[in-house]
Amino acid sequence: VLTAMPTFALTALRFPAKLLKEIDKCRRRFLWGHDQELSGGSCKVSWGRVCSPVEHGGLGILDLTKFSRALRLRWLWYAWK
Repeated sequence: VLTAMPTFALTALRFPAKLLKEIDKCRRRFLWGHDQELSGGSCKVSWGRVCSPVEHGGLGILDLTKFSRALRLRWLWYAWK
């Protein structure tokens, strides 16, 4: 749910980078700390590794910054076509 809701909004809107970082912070906290504040030392694996595909050893969680850019580029592609 923490990925699906922003994905729905990202199909039409461009989020500020700070908002995407805050969403990622919430997703990290849910994954590693539940309701506690996190520091870098309490995370088990780097966030870049978590966002990598399952085939490459990650969890397949979307990197919202890259995914939002891909969605916007898709709109440009369809508008150009």
